[in-house]
Amino acid sequence: MSNTLKRCLSHLFVALSIAVAALFLPRIVLLISLGVVTFIGLAFELLRLKAPVINRWFLSFFKPLLKKQEASRITGASYMLIAALIAFLVFQRDIAVLALCFLAVGDPLAIIVGIQIGKRKLFGKTLEGDLACLISCIAIGAAFYYGGIGVPWLTILAGAIGTAIVEALPLPIDDNLTMPLFAGLVMTIMPV
Repeated sequence: MSNTLKRCLSHLFVALSIAVAALFLPRIVLLISLGVVTFIGLAFELLRLKAPVINRWFLSFFKPLLKKQEASRITGASYMLIAALIAFLVFQRDIAVLALCFLAVGDPLAIIVGIQIGKRKLFGKTLEGDLACLISCIAIGAAFYYGGIGVPWLTILAGAIGTAIVEALPLPIDDNLTMPLFAGLVMTIMPV
């Protein structure tokens, strides 16, 4: 299995795990748990970036799951934890769950489809990958909508489109942070 596929599967698993936990845990338990895990994760990230011996140890285990630049920068996993914590603090639960699911599925599919069949470049990424992100977010949104989530369909659609737009743009901030927060913001400000 390629490192890209391993990274995409871990991305999918972590973000979906948080989203599923949010559906079952009381809000305060979720927020405390996410806060503690995020704090520990960021503290470890800062420690490993300051201590080369700890960073080498970390990389010996997790290098297959990291992008090359994450060896000397905060990882996408930490950005995902920060985004999840902010999303559940700021947005209504169902919107935060959708935003994380859009990230969990849309981002890895954009990468996989972009690598496998992407030919047309758009802002340094592939149009095919961006469309895979959009279609997968719409599919996830439809599954939640017909499953009874308390978010109107047009709001879900706007969040899916917002996610795909952020995925397509070459922003300097990690998309594990920007995708769910922008999706959540778009869904929150949509008129009911």
